[in-house]
Amino acid sequence: MTSSTVPPTNLVSGGSGIHAANNTYSTLLQAGRDINLHQQESLPTEPVFPAEIDAVRRAWVAEDSEGKEIATAPEVLAMLGQDERVVVIVGPPGAGKTAAGLRALSELRPVLPGTGGPRLRLRLEHVLPDWESVEKDKFFLPAEHGRGYLLNVSGESARWEKPDVTARRFLGHAESLRKKGSYLVVVAGEHGWPENDPVLGRTVVRTTSAPPGDQIARRHIEQLYPWVARRGWLQEGVPEASGQGEESDGEDRRGPLADLLRADMQPADAAALALELSRISDSGGTVKDARDLVLRWRERVSTVFRETQDSADDRALLLAAVLLEGLSPAEVLAGARLLLDDQATRGIRDILTGRDLVTRLEAVQAKIDGQRVSFGHLPGYPAAVLRHFWRQLSDIQPNLIQWVKQLTAPKGLGATRIPQIADLLAQLAVDESDLRPLDVAQSWATAGDAGQDGASRLLARVARDPALGPEARTKLRTWAGQGTLANATVAAVVCQGPFSKEYPRQALTCLRWVLGRPEHDSAVSVAEEVLRTMGSEIRLLPRVWHTVSKWVTEYKQPDDRNHLAARRAVLALLDPSAEHPAATLLLANALEHRDTADELVKGWSAALSVPALEPRCEEVLAAWAEAVADGALDADSVVDVLNHVIREHWMTGPLSTFIAGRAGTGYTSQSVVDLRERLILRWNDPRPTHTGPRSGQTPMPTRHATSPEDDPTPCTGTEDEA
Repeated sequence: MTSSTVPPTNLVSGGSGIHAANNTYSTLLQAGRDINLHQQESLPTEPVFPAEIDAVRRAWVAEDSEGKEIATAPEVLAMLGQDERVVVIVGPPGAGKTAAGLRALSELRPVLPGTGGPRLRLRLEHVLPDWESVEKDKFFLPAEHGRGYLLNVSGESARWEKPDVTARRFLGHAESLRKKGSYLVVVAGEHGWPENDPVLGRTVVRTTSAPPGDQIARRHIEQLYPWVARRGWLQEGVPEASGQGEESDGEDRRGPLADLLRADMQPADAAALALELSRISDSGGTVKDARDLVLRWRERVSTVFRETQDSADDRALLLAAVLLEGLSPAEVLAGARLLLDDQATRGIRDILTGRDLVTRLEAVQAKIDGQRVSFGHLPGYPAAVLRHFWRQLSDIQPNLIQWVKQLTAPKGLGATRIPQIADLLAQLAVDESDLRPLDVAQSWATAGDAGQDGASRLLARVARDPALGPEARTKLRTWAGQGTLANATVAAVVCQGPFSKEYPRQALTCLRWVLGRPEHDSAVSVAEEVLRTMGSEIRLLPRVWHTVSKWVTEYKQPDDRNHLAARRAVLALLDPSAEHPAATLLLANALEHRDTADELVKGWSAALSVPALEPRCEEVLAAWAEAVADGALDADSVVDVLNHVIREHWMTGPLSTFIAGRAGTGYTSQSVVDLRERLILRWNDPRPTHTGPRSGQTPMPTRHATSPEDDPTPCTGTEDEA
């Protein structure tokens, strides 16, 4: 059920009456009733974009550079058509394996089992490899109806310790897919998959040749971006007329970019190039702009470097302009001086005889637009400059990273530019297959909201790259388990935002390591906040709650850091608030599902057993009382859960204090007093309590419903209807 199905009302039902509450809680409470917290969560997926499907269907290149058919996609399609539900494509990088898999899946037209109806087009989805160890982790491959799944493990298959175990795991999913009328194509690297095994290699297709990159670029432009084709930039040969009214002289006129396209361009690069050319053409760009783009700005960057080889000042100004684009020329100059550690005051003679600042900026290809430095006229140029510095002047790398940290400090010149700098560094890391640019994330993670958002953006983007992603995700887990505050904080920060949705299993592992730190430091606080955010996502809550409940059961030794982490995680999720309504969703779910109620009791009992967490337990108990008073938590559900906990922990400090108070306490809120009264009344009720029905059982009432106020049945109507 989505929030749109909930009647627009400010009323939330509870077994003991109807309480006023705000719309947020009402909507989430109703949605929470329909969450299946105990379903088996499969690996996350994301839909294949229509543009990807268009590319493999309308702009397909079926021959290699010698004109021979590339058999990869047809062979995969033939196997799928013979009812093979899992097919594996292996081969070197840059062979177009992903495109071949999508091409085959997009052309398949199966009949769904049991329907006997017409052949249907599959819904295509990418499967995200959300595991720490593909051999050791327990995970479920997706199997929804009528799907064509593509799983890319090319970046890690060569490092599998037990490739035969992994292969059997993937191939063993075939029967589940068959029942749902779905298919899976696995894209592996050149090495790793046991293709010589007579069983495990039976459905393997090896790519032996790749489509020429120049032909891919041309085909994309012809079929997908015809307005670029009309400009003739990539024409291979057109008869050249010798003059007006004269016959052709027999020579061919080639497009101005035709000589720059190479057959050895990787398919993905060729497709990306065609897209970028379409953007330049659409915005009225020139042939020179297009040429620079095809060359990834190598010629222009090399020219600038030749012209500035004797001027450290100008090269520093170029770097500063790239990272501080959008700031004023004076601020860019200050950034350049910071890189050079040039704090000396220049003499008036040097100032008066030097080149003016705008001229220097224009010499390195920047433009001044309204007193703002810009490279908007050269899309991709800043990234090319960074690549050149990183690759050709490698000695600068440590200083460059340190300088970026200075620029992006809370009061630094580039503090407002962190998102853009994060994108540049992520692209640099991916282009150079180098994780060192990610080191700036450690200082960002401790630099407030802007820095944390930047760290999350930077690492999340690199973590999902097919080639560098597995290494980046491993680095995150390493940081999470290390003792330094900066490393632990950045690992927790990255687990928010896109990363938590794309790799929730690995995000939760990182958070567990951080939550197990001995002291409740700022890294732990960040991890708790991120976990609450994840738990408040209705799509993620089942996975989050299942994982945290499993931690409580598995980690029972107090000297294990995971023991403390599990109990901190429980309290983080049970702390109710409008911004993080996981507790609201869980208590609402417990009304209908006894398993959830039992897990809440176990979670509370586990947290109360840790002396170091007693103050935190008291805070959450008080928050529950306040939430009951506000109508955010269902009163009956809270009372039932806490009374079960009281039976086991009556003498535990936090519960004893909550029920009986503490000597010297001068004030107790009315909400706590009211909840105490509810607990005592229920405790003295001789009839058995319940929170929700067990599967297949009829719920046992806690008391006779003699009036609307006593009726425990959830009410979802409006006040007028009641």
